Amino acid sequence: MIVVNYEDLCPDCYGPYTNKESKWCKECNAKQFQQDFWTSGNEFIDGFIRETQLNATSPHEFLEWIPYNKFKDIEFLDKGGFSTVYKATWLDGPIEQWPYDERKWIRKKRIVALKSLNDSSNLSEEFLNEV
Repeated sequence: MIVVNYEDLCPDCYGPYTNKESKWCKECNAKQFQQDFWTSGNEFIDGFIRETQLNATSPHEFLEWIPYNKFKDIEFLDKGGFSTVYKATWLDGPIEQWPYDERKWIRKKRIVALKSLNDSSNLSEEFLNEV
């Protein structure tokens, strides 16, 4: 007889959690990202972001496209060789968790660093590796 601990199973797909400590399911998380995907308007960037979301191995190991209007109190910090750095308040904040009973991302407002990349309209894989 096989004994299954239901606390170790995702309540959506009933498969084992990818990360038991945080009760995170990679497959269900990827499905949610596909439904809620924001686009940058740049096919290369969108593909890069989508790749991190679909191949994440933990609940905080992915990128998101955040529209500019989701930031406030943007303040210049420094300018370097290929970018300019700012400090800002991210109004929604990063994803903290996905409570299965609430069916929505839980986020928390944060102060973050923003980096504006010079010549970012012509991005390539080489450029992203450099960043």
